[in-house]
Amino acid sequence: MLSRRMFTGCAICAAIGFVADDASAQTPSGIKRAITSRIDGPAEGYETLQVMVDIEPNFVLDWHTHPGTEAGYTLEGAGELRIKGQATQMIKPGFSWVTAPETPHTLKNGSQTTKLFVTFTVQKGKPLSTPVPAPT
Repeated sequence: MLSRRMFTGCAICAAIGFVADDASAQTPSGIKRAITSRIDGPAEGYETLQVMVDIEPNFVLDWHTHPGTEAGYTLEGAGELRIKGQATQMIKPGFSWVTAPETPHTLKNGSQTTKLFVTFTVQKGKPLSTPVPAPT
Protein backbone atom coordinates (compact mmCIF):
# COMPACT_ATOMS: atom_id res chain seq x y z
CA MET A 1 0.00 0.00 0.00
CA LEU A 2 1.30 3.45 -0.88
CA SER A 3 1.79 5.53 2.23
CA ARG A 4 1.20 9.28 2.25
CA ARG A 5 4.94 9.85 2.70
CA MET A 6 5.84 7.61 -0.24
CA PHE A 7 3.12 9.25 -2.38
CA THR A 8 4.59 12.67 -1.57
CA GLY A 9 8.02 11.38 -2.58
CA CYS A 10 6.64 10.09 -5.89
CA ALA A 11 4.92 13.41 -6.57
CA ILE A 12 8.06 15.39 -5.75
CA CYS A 13 10.25 13.25 -7.97
CA ALA A 14 7.82 13.74 -10.85
CA ALA A 15 7.86 17.47 -10.17
CA ILE A 16 11.60 17.80 -10.51
CA GLY A 17 11.47 16.05 -13.86
CA PHE A 18 12.24 12.65 -12.46
CA VAL A 19 10.47 10.75 -15.18
CA ALA A 20 13.18 10.91 -17.79
CA ASP A 21 10.72 10.17 -20.60
CA ASP A 22 8.21 12.88 -19.62
CA ALA A 23 9.58 16.40 -19.40
CA SER A 24 6.07 17.78 -18.99
CA ALA A 25 5.26 16.09 -15.66
CA GLN A 26 2.90 18.19 -13.53
CA THR A 27 4.43 20.00 -10.59
CA PRO A 28 2.83 19.50 -7.16
CA SER A 29 2.74 22.30 -4.63
CA GLY A 30 6.01 22.79 -2.79
CA ILE A 31 8.40 22.49 -5.70
CA LYS A 32 8.91 23.96 -9.17
CA ARG A 33 11.22 22.71 -11.87
CA ALA A 34 12.38 23.68 -15.31
CA ILE A 35 14.43 21.39 -17.53
CA THR A 36 16.95 23.73 -19.16
CA SER A 37 18.84 21.16 -21.22
CA ARG A 38 18.41 17.55 -22.29
CA ILE A 39 20.90 15.70 -24.49
CA ASP A 40 21.79 12.12 -25.32
CA GLY A 41 24.97 10.77 -23.74
CA PRO A 42 27.64 10.80 -22.51
CA ALA A 43 27.43 7.12 -23.51
CA GLU A 44 24.95 5.09 -25.53
CA GLY A 45 21.81 4.41 -23.50
CA TYR A 46 22.25 7.47 -21.25
CA GLU A 47 20.96 11.02 -21.26
CA THR A 48 21.93 14.17 -19.39
CA LEU A 49 19.33 16.59 -18.03
CA GLN A 50 19.99 19.98 -16.44
CA VAL A 51 17.20 21.20 -14.19
CA MET A 52 16.51 24.42 -12.27
CA VAL A 53 14.65 23.57 -9.05
CA ASP A 54 12.80 25.89 -6.63
CA ILE A 55 11.81 24.35 -3.29
CA GLU A 56 9.33 26.13 -1.03
CA PRO A 57 10.21 26.88 2.60
CA ASN A 58 10.14 23.91 5.02
CA PHE A 59 9.38 21.43 2.22
CA VAL A 60 10.77 17.88 2.55
CA LEU A 61 11.95 15.93 -0.49
CA ASP A 62 11.51 12.34 0.73
CA TRP A 63 14.07 9.54 0.36
CA HIS A 64 14.66 8.51 -3.25
CA THR A 65 17.30 7.17 -5.68
CA HIS A 66 18.29 7.83 -9.32
CA PRO A 67 19.41 5.38 -12.05
CA GLY A 68 22.51 7.46 -12.62
CA THR A 69 24.54 10.31 -11.17
CA GLU A 70 23.02 13.49 -9.69
CA ALA A 71 25.25 16.57 -9.36
CA GLY A 72 23.77 19.65 -7.72
CA TYR A 73 24.68 23.23 -6.87
CA THR A 74 22.84 25.50 -4.42
CA LEU A 75 22.11 28.97 -5.82
CA GLU A 76 19.93 30.33 -2.98
CA GLY A 77 18.48 29.18 0.32
CA ALA A 78 19.51 26.57 2.85
CA GLY A 79 18.55 23.08 3.89
CA GLU A 80 19.67 19.72 5.20
CA LEU A 81 20.90 17.08 2.75
CA ARG A 82 21.13 13.48 3.91
CA ILE A 83 22.82 10.84 1.75
CA LYS A 84 22.96 7.23 2.93
CA GLY A 85 26.35 6.43 4.44
CA GLN A 86 27.39 10.08 4.81
CA ALA A 87 27.12 12.68 7.54
CA THR A 88 24.22 15.15 7.21
CA GLN A 89 25.31 18.20 5.20
CA MET A 90 23.90 21.71 5.42
CA ILE A 91 23.41 23.21 1.98
CA LYS A 92 23.72 26.94 1.34
CA PRO A 93 24.63 29.12 -1.65
CA GLY A 94 27.79 27.77 -3.27
CA PHE A 95 27.39 24.26 -1.83
CA SER A 96 27.62 21.43 -4.35
CA TRP A 97 27.19 17.68 -4.11
CA VAL A 98 27.29 14.50 -6.16
CA THR A 99 25.08 11.50 -5.46
CA ALA A 100 26.17 8.12 -6.85
CA PRO A 101 23.68 6.00 -8.81
CA GLU A 102 21.04 4.18 -6.73
CA THR A 103 22.12 5.94 -3.50
CA PRO A 104 19.21 6.93 -1.21
CA HIS A 105 19.07 10.61 -0.27
CA THR A 106 16.64 13.23 1.05
CA LEU A 107 16.49 17.02 1.43
CA LYS A 108 14.72 19.04 4.11
CA ASN A 109 14.43 22.67 3.04
CA GLY A 110 14.98 25.57 5.41
CA SER A 111 12.77 28.56 6.15
CA GLN A 112 13.17 30.25 2.76
CA THR A 113 12.86 29.18 -0.87
CA THR A 114 15.88 27.21 -2.06
CA LYS A 115 17.05 27.34 -5.68
CA LEU A 116 19.16 24.50 -7.04
CA PHE A 117 20.81 23.70 -10.36
CA VAL A 118 20.93 19.92 -10.81
CA THR A 119 22.50 17.78 -13.54
CA PHE A 120 21.37 14.17 -13.94
CA THR A 121 23.24 11.65 -16.09
CA VAL A 122 20.90 8.66 -16.15
CA GLN A 123 19.92 5.57 -18.08
CA LYS A 124 17.43 6.42 -20.82
CA GLY A 125 13.93 5.06 -20.45
CA LYS A 126 14.14 4.48 -16.70
CA PRO A 127 12.28 6.63 -14.17
CA LEU A 128 14.65 9.38 -13.14
CA SER A 129 13.76 8.87 -9.49
CA THR A 130 12.37 6.07 -7.38
CA PRO A 131 11.04 6.65 -3.86
CA VAL A 132 12.62 4.41 -1.22
CA PRO A 133 12.16 3.87 2.51
CA ALA A 134 14.47 5.78 4.83
CA PRO A 135 17.68 3.76 5.32
CA THR A 136 18.27 2.18 8.70
